[in-house]
Amino acid sequence: MKFRRGERVVHAVRDVSLTARAGDRIAIIGESGSGKTMTTLAMLGLLPAGAEVSGSFSLGGERYDPLDKAAVDRVVRRRMAAVFQDSLSGLNPIKRVGTQLEEVLLLRGHDASTASTKVVEALRRVGISDPQMRARSYPHQLSGGMRQRVMIAMALLASPQLLIADEPTTALDALVQAQVIDLVLELQREIGLALLLITHDIALAADVCEDAIVMYAGYVLEQTSMAALLERPAHPYSAALLGSMPRLDSPRDVPLQAISGEAPSAYSTPDGCPFAPRCDHARDICGTAMPPLRPVEGGALTRCVRIDEIRHELAGPERLSA
Repeated sequence: MKFRRGERVVHAVRDVSLTARAGDRIAIIGESGSGKTMTTLAMLGLLPAGAEVSGSFSLGGERYDPLDKAAVDRVVRRRMAAVFQDSLSGLNPIKRVGTQLEEVLLLRGHDASTASTKVVEALRRVGISDPQMRARSYPHQLSGGMRQRVMIAMALLASPQLLIADEPTTALDALVQAQVIDLVLELQREIGLALLLITHDIALAADVCEDAIVMYAGYVLEQTSMAALLERPAHPYSAALLGSMPRLDSPRDVPLQAISGEAPSAYSTPDGCPFAPRCDHARDICGTAMPPLRPVEGGALTRCVRIDEIRHELAGPERLSA
């Protein structure tokens, strides 16, 4: 996926492929600007003007082009739902909450009286007290946690096969974060939908998801199970991310491992591994050609050409016992 800005080209996402089945819980992990959100916006058909996309998506066996509005309306709007980080942006500030939720059902053929009843039931189901009153409220009259519950209720009313949660708890305090995540998982198990969690918080991803995709500079650098990622990462970037996490059992006088340097500009197209300039394990071969995703021992997929040589260095005793 790319965008043109005058004579320059912005490469947002490159060579990404993923599969989510009913009941799956997958985390897409990476720094800001890694392409996580842009990948899911493409899936939702919410790309900005000027986007160029090669490839397509398939949902429930039906293939669609994310730039084809008719196809997006036919497939995405009826089978996919999203909960975004900023609930105020996800809700219309000049419409009452209940009205916005009813629209989800009216678009699916429900009559107005049935829609109103189902909205109150959905708000009650996601733990909002006095749902009749809250349905008459405007978004700004609700707390951040309540607005996220409204977004989850909206997703619930859409009866999706795939739920995308893009940093759904970032703006919430710790207690509300836990409540929102518990609610998402409860509904995910109950309905059996696939969950795609977009986050930079590896601890949250580990608590929620069974599989992980690690992105950097628009590429997938590692695709593996969450347990394998935590115990034995298959790419130096994944290991660097884990090393930069604070741990409760770490000595107080041991500093966190910072990742030196900066991510490459989206305007550039690296010849080799995009992480090579920041990688402690990089050699000349790493800058010659972009490695393909390939399987390694343990079932992970990685783009690292030196992984067979350095894998033992990426997981020390402390991490393996975490």
